[in-house]
Amino acid sequence: MGIGLILVLPGQAQYREYYFHGKVVDTQKNPIEGVEISLRDLGTSRSYAFKANKKGEFKFAGLPHGTYKVIFKKDGYATKEDEWRFETPQDTMQKTEIPDVVLVSLAQVQKQEQLKELQGTVKEAAEKIRQRDYDGAIALLKGALEKNPADTNALYLMGIGYSRKKVYPEAIDALTRVTDSNPTFAPAYFELAICYQQQNDIDKALDLYRKTSELDPNNPDAAFNSGLILFGKNRVEEALAFFEKALGLKPEDPAYLEMAGRCYINQADYPKAIEYLEKAKAGYADPERVKFLDDFIAKLKEQIKR
Repeated sequence: MGIGLILVLPGQAQYREYYFHGKVVDTQKNPIEGVEISLRDLGTSRSYAFKANKKGEFKFAGLPHGTYKVIFKKDGYATKEDEWRFETPQDTMQKTEIPDVVLVSLAQVQKQEQLKELQGTVKEAAEKIRQRDYDGAIALLKGALEKNPADTNALYLMGIGYSRKKVYPEAIDALTRVTDSNPTFAPAYFELAICYQQQNDIDKALDLYRKTSELDPNNPDAAFNSGLILFGKNRVEEALAFFEKALGLKPEDPAYLEMAGRCYINQADYPKAIEYLEKAKAGYADPERVKFLDDFIAKLKEQIKR
């Protein structure tokens, strides 16, 4: 490999203090041939130019001390600029190894820009879902998925949008694609479970809530929803176990407390039921719900007296 060409003015050749070498590679660590490298001394405006060889290597002998602006150029790659500081004068030639210089292809730059744009679209869609503008969110997400059909964030939000619109087949399709791509993403299983529950596919819903709890043991709603399904099937003992599990994670939730209380009513354990229903009543802010529980508790107390 040849030594880089030095372009200097007459009378400056004696300041040859540094010998450096390095390599230009792509993001996969493959060498890049023919990269044009230029240096300009910021203090004197001296300029130097050379190219990387077939192995992506470059070396340069006889560089005076100074601070240099360095530019790497190659067709098909984003131009890279750097600043090299060889500020200490040297009496003898100082050998210096430059860390690998990584160039990013223009295709990668374009992909990164598209990704950034898609992230902005997904964020906007999430805000529309928060505002309950499900149609607006779905329209945005369809555009995003045309550009990147495998974007799991967009698919997940698409599933939520369709689910909230009660369009369950489309929601299930989008969410299933998420779980296929990311089998450990618990929120997608939870949303799928809701879809199947709403379609009265109870066994599938229970299985998905179970999967949710395996992946996210701290999700109380998966346990609570499982309890609701089982309570509706008159499997009260099983339902109570799930309600108690939910309460272990969220002890003050009034809905959890009320359903556990109802289970104890079914088991004819009225004092325990009243205990839970009193706690539930204290947690509700809705006056109508509080009055309902007041009346309910009063009837249970009458039942105990008989």
